[in-house]
Amino acid sequence: MDGNDIKVSVVIPAYNEEKYIGACLASIQRQTLEEIEVLVVNDGSTDHTADIVAGFQDQSPLCLRLFTRKNAGQGAARNFGLTQAQGKYLAFVDSDDYVDADYLKNLYETAEHYGSDVVTSGYRSVLPDGRVLQTANVSPLRPVTHYGRPGTTCAKLFLREFLIANGFRYPEGGKIYEDVPFSIVTRFCGKNVRAISYVGYNYVRHAGSTMTGTRIHSERFPFKEFEVAVRQSLRAHADLDRLEYEIMYFFAGFFFLYCKKARKADIQRMCAFANHILGKYFRKYWKNPYLKPGRVKEVPFAHRFAVAIFAVAARLGLLFPVVYLISRMDLERIEA
Repeated sequence: MDGNDIKVSVVIPAYNEEKYIGACLASIQRQTLEEIEVLVVNDGSTDHTADIVAGFQDQSPLCLRLFTRKNAGQGAARNFGLTQAQGKYLAFVDSDDYVDADYLKNLYETAEHYGSDVVTSGYRSVLPDGRVLQTANVSPLRPVTHYGRPGTTCAKLFLREFLIANGFRYPEGGKIYEDVPFSIVTRFCGKNVRAISYVGYNYVRHAGSTMTGTRIHSERFPFKEFEVAVRQSLRAHADLDRLEYEIMYFFAGFFFLYCKKARKADIQRMCAFANHILGKYFRKYWKNPYLKPGRVKEVPFAHRFAVAIFAVAARLGLLFPVVYLISRMDLERIEA
């Protein structure tokens, strides 16, 4: 297939996913959108991941390319895939996840219609047997919105030239949560960004998945890249109120969902970083108009309440004790 004919390049970083990579690739093969390519970046797997992909290459009609590299982490694998992709648009799919048959078609047609640099869609958290744990619709009130509920890096489509021209890359060096700064900066620096009320990405939660982990490790958090993403977004003259709210939304979710049983030192460091970001870039964050009841109806009430609690705790200088207390409580995660 000629590079000029490729509508979407699907980049799949893979590390020891022999149990799930087959189902992931099968879901890409079922896509109703034609003229797509798939790039699997084998990130130094020590199991049969590469063999499974190679076998799929021999039997599948997909334009499928396999790259095997020394293990360098998911961020580096995604960046490498970006440099090798040829499609007009780029989609990232994790190797243990899968997508619905019309997933790429819905994203692609929206991007083409609105001339979007970024299109974001909803997602589900599912068990390996397919049972749905929760569903997140990023645009629950209208079919298409200019902003929508904050989403993730995978349930998105990016104009490849937009990423290349701006030099947008994922943090490398074994970082976790590496998709956060990438998602922020692309969302607020992109033009005609759209969110659609379509749910077609499936995050599979299993014992080894990122979505399942609850213990944070602050030494692996991309502090520098996060702050750079904030500065770039501010320079892009984005909707500053929405940017401010999304930063608080991220921290609230991170602290109240993913700090459970975390080490005290990790929580202290992350709280200090949150206070630094707010104090340096968003000095009147507690006055954000989106904190008002009912202002962001696309966001579930439980999430809005969490953001409000975060803002109050930070404003009163009580962020660390509040987060630490909640991290020690035996609470269920907030539903999407």
